[in-house]
Formats: sequence, C-alpha cells, structure tokens
Amino acid sequence: MERRLHIGGRVKREGWEILDVNPGPHVDHVGNAIDLSRFADGTFAELYASHVLEHFDYKDALVAALREWHRVLAPGGVLRLSVPDIDILAHLLLQRHKLDANQRFQVMRMIFGGHVDAHDYHLVGLNQDFLAGFLTTAGFDRPKRVQRHGLFEDTSEMIVAGTPISLNVTASKPAPAAAH
Repeated sequence: MERRLHIGGRVKREGWEILDVNPGPHVDHVGNAIDLSRFADGTFAELYASHVLEHFDYKDALVAALREWHRVLAPGGVLRLSVPDIDILAHLLLQRHKLDANQRFQVMRMIFGGHVDAHDYHLVGLNQDFLAGFLTTAGFDRPKRVQRHGLFEDTSEMIVAGTPISLNVTASKPAPAAAH
C-alpha cells in the first residue's frame, strides 16, 4: 500500500499519515516539516500540506523544507499544497469599501499569521510566480495551479468576502529517465 503524508494535518483520513509540529489525537508523527529524517528517501507516493510553507523563512528554510519533502516523495509522486495567496490577500486588505476594519484585520492576520502559538507566524508571502520558483529550485516538476484539491476540509478552501484566498498547486517529483 502506498503511503501518503499530510503535513500539518489535524483530521484523520484513511490512507493518510499526519505529521504536525504539535501533538494531537490524530497526529502520527510529531515534528517540524523541515526535518523528515525519520523517513527514508522516496517513502511517500503523495504529500499534502495546506498553509504550512508560509511558516518558513524564504531566505533558507522554505527551500530546505521543500527539498526535504522532495527527498521523501517517491519518483513520480505528487505534492499537493496550498498557501495563502499574497496577491489575493493584499487586494482584500485594500477593499475598504467592501470590508470593515475588523474584517481587514482578519485579512492582516492571514498575511502575518494568527500568532496563537509559537509556530503560528508567517515568514513569507507567496503567489503563483514565487511558489513556482521555490518548487522548481527544490527539484519539483510541473507546478500547476488547481482550483481545489478536494482532499480535506481545511484552509485550502477558505473564502473571505466571496473570494477564495488560497493558492492551490500540484507539482511532481520527476520519475527517473528510462535507460536506453
């Protein structure tokens, strides 16, 4: 049976293991998503992470985390991820005629993190171009925006003022080239 890892998950779903920085009733592996050393190369057929990458510093940690995710993904495996789309959030923040101060404050929290615990701080804003660049640098192939993943009811489907705020992307780990 192929293994699948939900990074940052909280809700159990058959066929998925959960890794989270905080322990919880359904968390199978407690740890930081930048260090997956407990898993061998190519362990997982699929990885899923919703609103996790923005917690990594764009200078070094973001690419290091993506490289680690690439390492544990099997060749031909798929990465499905969602991040808050900084372009959409910036646009919403400026909608004074549509959103009151409290609603815009909530958008600001989506940009910088909720600050509910030591891990809930956002260190980078990502849009399609930035994310595609980080994914390519980490070795992923064919990053593609998708409307939704449809796997979990989570932040990947969040809507604010009638606007979906997540950038949902799939990318793959290239399969080895066939020998000639």
